[in-house]
Amino acid sequence: MRRIGPSICAVGLLVGAGCAVLPFLLLPSGVTVTLINESAGSVDVELFLSDKQDIPRALLLEVDKDLVDRLGERVDVRLSPGGRSSFFRSCDDLQAIVVGDADLNLLGGLGPDASSDVLRDGDDFGCGDEIRFIFRGGSNLLDFDVDAVVVSPTLTIG
Repeated sequence: MRRIGPSICAVGLLVGAGCAVLPFLLLPSGVTVTLINESAGSVDVELFLSDKQDIPRALLLEVDKDLVDRLGERVDVRLSPGGRSSFFRSCDDLQAIVVGDADLNLLGGLGPDASSDVLRDGDDFGCGDEIRFIFRGGSNLLDFDVDAVVVSPTLTIG
C-alpha cells in the first residue's frame, strides 16, 4: 500500500507538467547496430566504430592496434548462415561506424570478402536509429556484399 503513494505522485507530476515533459521521456539515447547474415555460409565480421564523427576511414580501421582507447572500438562477430547479432551504443559513443572486413566462409574457410563505406552521425544516421548491415551472397565464390540500411524510429500515438 505504501508503494502506491509514490507512484500516484509521479503520475501526477507527469500529468501536471503536461506535454513539456513528454519529449524528454521519448528522446532516444543511442543507436542499435544489427548484423544480418543472408548468405550461404558463415560470415566473420570486423566492425569498427568511433566517438569521433570526422575520423578518416584509414584511421578508423587502425582502432584494433595501439590507438584503440583513443580512437574507437573494434567489434568481432561470427554470424552463422541466417544468423543475426545486435548491440547498442550511446549516441555520444557511436559517431562513425564501418565494416572493415567481412569474410564469407564457404569452402573450408575460403570465400570472398566485403567491406562498407563509413557511416557518420548526422550525415548517414542519427540518434535513435538502427543501423543494419546485411551480408548477402554465396551463390558463387565471387558473389558477396554488405549493404547498410538505416532504419529511423517512428512514433505512433493513438
